Amino acid sequence: MNDSPLIREETKARIRRIAEELGYERNELARGLVKGASGAIGLVIPDITNPFFAEVTRGVGEGAHARGYGVILCNTEEDPDRERSYIGLLRRKRVDGLILTSVTAEDPYIKAIARSKTPFVLVSRASQVVNAPYVGVDDRLGGRLAVEHLVELGHRRIGFIGGPPDVQSCVDRLAAYEAVLDERGIPIRDEWIIFSDFTQAAGHRAARRLLASKDRPTAVFAANDVVALGVLQAADELGIEVPEELSVVGYDDISYAALPRIRLTTVAQPSFDMGKIAAEWLLSALEGGKTRRLYRLLTPKLVVRSTTAPPRS
Repeated sequence: MNDSPLIREETKARIRRIAEELGYERNELARGLVKGASGAIGLVIPDITNPFFAEVTRGVGEGAHARGYGVILCNTEEDPDRERSYIGLLRRKRVDGLILTSVTAEDPYIKAIARSKTPFVLVSRASQVVNAPYVGVDDRLGGRLAVEHLVELGHRRIGFIGGPPDVQSCVDRLAAYEAVLDERGIPIRDEWIIFSDFTQAAGHRAARRLLASKDRPTAVFAANDVVALGVLQAADELGIEVPEELSVVGYDDISYAALPRIRLTTVAQPSFDMGKIAAEWLLSALEGGKTRRLYRLLTPKLVVRSTTAPPRS
């Protein structure tokens, strides 16, 4: 069953046929203890309902399957305690390596993982406390594409609804927003910058606050598409027409963004590729390669649809 070169092919075929008839399944856990490897990697994501992370997961699965590995998926619900618990569980289960998409920029727990012998790769969310292999997208460029698009349409009253302020991708998208406004001589209004969670409900709450005022922006850059859906929901409830009275730009280009009733202008990032690259890096490390200095930013792309237009005079 272990495909030993010392056994004739005819004998191997006969053993496999008998095993199949008997319904035999090899004990991979016991085999892993002998070999010192489990044949599985752990993937930790912050929100299983977010289509962006579903695509990352698909990419990881593709990369792992191609090399004969399985993937154990853990969903943290953006809860740091749950994240630490799951990572501890995966390490106790002796997974061969970890792919983490849920870390915050200064998460101290990541130091403990770095000190351990468990190989890991970060995806989408970089760390400021460890020098770890990382694959993501150039969020400063992506944020710039979004805000420059709005400015070029003629908007000067632009709000920003982000995710948690301790997530590096949110920090970089906000930095791009502020940089473009500063370069174009457009005042930065602190009251038009709102941090939330990366969820539709949080985006909806933030947009209700932002849009309920008479002194409201004519455009909103949402830090991801799920938040942007919450902005569109709030605008609809308040009777604000999109894009005639309010332009909205999201980020990620999730599958929902292209639906005919939504057609969200957004910044696309290659989420599937990010997951696949992370898996390939991790598995190369497990097979004797090096990952410590690997760092890659993929290129985002502006996708213009129906939720942006010039502001009304």
